Amino acid sequence: MTSDSPVPAATASAETEVAERPRAEARFPFHTRIRLEIALGQVYQGHTADVSMSGAFMETTQPTGEIVVGDKGVVFLEMHEEGSTYEVSFPCTVARINPRGIGLDFESEQ
Repeated sequence: MTSDSPVPAATASAETEVAERPRAEARFPFHTRIRLEIALGQVYQGHTADVSMSGAFMETTQPTGEIVVGDKGVVFLEMHEEGSTYEVSFPCTVARINPRGIGLDFESEQ
């Protein structure tokens, strides 16, 4: 007679695993247009849901099947100040992907 072992933890979704990790910095609601350009040439557009000093969550309705966690790219945020609109950009890494969009970690330029 063999004993049945429990289902391995690897069956948990990546979203669940990321959600359980404590965040290094607080995230704040912030809504603006965002564009992600992946190093392999894909471009994704959407809106931010939240941001922190080290990352952002991008809500998008575009299919995300071509990117994977760990992909490198550049994120462009649309900013507004005193009647002017401009973009700021940051190198980033895809940290998570879920049905709502893409979690991004900003990279420091060294």
